[in-house]
Amino acid sequence: MKMKRCIVPSILLMLSLEAALLVAGRPSVDGEVGAILLPSQGQVMAAPKRPWKCCDRARCTRSIPPICTCMDEAFECASTCKACVPSTRNPSLQVCQDQFVGDPGPICRPWECCDSAACTKTDPPTCRCGDEVEQCAPTCKTCEPSTSDPSLNVCKDAYTGAIPPTCTPPEALAAGGN
Repeated sequence: MKMKRCIVPSILLMLSLEAALLVAGRPSVDGEVGAILLPSQGQVMAAPKRPWKCCDRARCTRSIPPICTCMDEAFECASTCKACVPSTRNPSLQVCQDQFVGDPGPICRPWECCDSAACTKTDPPTCRCGDEVEQCAPTCKTCEPSTSDPSLNVCKDAYTGAIPPTCTPPEALAAGGN
């Protein structure tokens, strides 16, 4: 039995030594055999920037890191967008079909969600959120005290885009909760 326990570590040791010899025998960028190239000596690749500043409707893969596309519709795409196409839902609006590997970034709306949204009937709509909250979202630029309860606040920002999702789950609303 002791013989079998020694086989696995021995094989791993031999493979690691063989890998080290392969790396050491490979010429580096300078042509020296066995030289180690530090990141400061090579070309450091900067991570590409997102083609959008913010995104409310990101479609991302479940991979790590995710591959994301921002499905927001706008009157015109950002100047950093390379593949701007008409929206399939409304051809007068544009969608950036660029993909980005990594976090899709911050949302564009001045609030994460809204239970009392007041939106215009235009396409896309312009919405305001009347929710009274203890603290406005960090993306809200104009946060004012509520007129009904001064201890609460209301974000007065308007947003043109998709109607925001509700904060209260639909099952809670159906049960009469708030």
